[in-house]
This record gives sequence, C-alpha cells and structure tokens, in this order.
Amino acid sequence: MSFNRRDIVQMLRDEIESLKARNRQISDRLIRHQQAFRALNRMDDTMRGLSKDIDVEKLIHDLLSLALHASDSENGSLILVDEDTGELVFVDVIGEARDHLLNHRISNNVGIVSHVIKTRKAVLLTDVRKSSRWSSEIDQIIGFKTQALMCAPLYSDEATYGAIEVINNSSVEGFDENDLAILRVSARFVSQALQKAEHISQLEVN
Repeated sequence: MSFNRRDIVQMLRDEIESLKARNRQISDRLIRHQQAFRALNRMDDTMRGLSKDIDVEKLIHDLLSLALHASDSENGSLILVDEDTGELVFVDVIGEARDHLLNHRISNNVGIVSHVIKTRKAVLLTDVRKSSRWSSEIDQIIGFKTQALMCAPLYSDEATYGAIEVINNSSVEGFDENDLAILRVSARFVSQALQKAEHISQLEVN
C-alpha cells in the first residue's frame, strides 16, 4: 500500500486536529478540577466557622452543585436514610429528574445507592448495565436513561446519613477516578454539615 504526498499531508492534518481536540479536553478538565478544588477550599473555611445559624439545606445544595460541576454532570441527587422506616429519601435533586425524584422513597436493599450506604465505599460505574447491583427502577419510573454514575457515602463515626449520587458525565471520556476523588471530598463536607446540624439540634432540645 502506497501513499502519495497529498495523502500524507492530509494524515498529518488529521492527526494535528485530533491532538488539538485532545488538548482542549484535557485543558477543560484541568480548569474544571482547579475551580472545584478552590471552591472546596472555600467550603472548608466555611465549615470551620459553622454556627447554630447554619442553613444546612443551602449548604448541602451548594455542595451538590459543586460536585456536579466538578464532574461535568448536570444530574445528581442527595439521598438520606429515614431513621424511622429505613427507606432512602431523595432530599435534594439537581437536573431534569428533580420534579419526579424530589422526596421520592426507595427500598434500602436495592441498587447502587443502597450498596454504597451499607458498605460506606464510593462507587464509579462507567456503564451501569455491566453491574449486577444497579437497579433500573428509577429510570423506568421517570423515563430517564442512566449510562454512568458515581456514588459516595455520607457518614460520621457515629452514624450513616446517606449518599450523594452523580449521573451521566457530559464529556466523551466520561467519569474518571479524579471525578470520584472530588465527589468523596464533597461527600465529606456534606457529612460534616449533617453531623453539625444534628449536634445543634440535640443542643436545642436539651
């Protein structure tokens, strides 16, 4: 098989364009992660100064928004365990499923979220259909198509609160371990906020 000069020039041009596109992807991801880490540092400062006037719902929503931004996703949920029933409740939802999922309840023994909460270990799935633990129940209810997801537990030494779940990355490459690491940090801040709110609530009762 032979190539003429025109073919070689075109091959080089295609390769250059491919490298440029790859560099743009890397640059975009790097910028997004840098922004996320700076925001997490600001959140750390905020957490250190928490008082009884803390707006837990707003703080949790801000952290969920940050986790989505850092992971290049527009869909995510914060799920908490109902201590009375044991059910898992979608207490905050960002994205197109919000109207369907907000305050929706699911069983505590089905799906990835349940597994993450029980094991206290974060999970990254680039293709949910390859996991035997994934349940399509929610997708069927709301007509959504989950392709990939990340989920991180919310807990302290004394209690397990729930989990943060991020769905479907917008980039071609999908989620990676860096995204999961940022989600873990976000989950840690949310856990601290929940623990602080619980402590303040107990003080007010006493």
